[in-house]
Amino acid sequence: MAELIQKKLQGEVEKYQQLQKDLSKSMSGRQKLEAQLTENNIVKEELALLDGSNVVFKLLGPVLVKQELGEARATVGKRLDYITAEISLGEIPDLGDDLASLN
Repeated sequence: MAELIQKKLQGEVEKYQQLQKDLSKSMSGRQKLEAQLTENNIVKEELALLDGSNVVFKLLGPVLVKQELGEARATVGKRLDYITAEISLGEIPDLGDDLASLN
């Protein structure tokens, strides 16, 4: 009887530990996306301050390449859309149901 309870308890502990790992992984990914979103919003604000006479460069590997201002704005806008979509897709599921089932 005690062995059966011990095995069941061990199984539940393993499930709980896996949920903790999943939550940690999700939070880490979300933090990275939030940092990228912040950085890209800053770039968007800086690009908004420029006019057509300014020169914009893009870093490709070790080389700076001249880029049109409109193209740079479009690229940053698309990047922001992508990051926002990734954050929405990666919303942390409600683990409350999983945790409640362990009780």
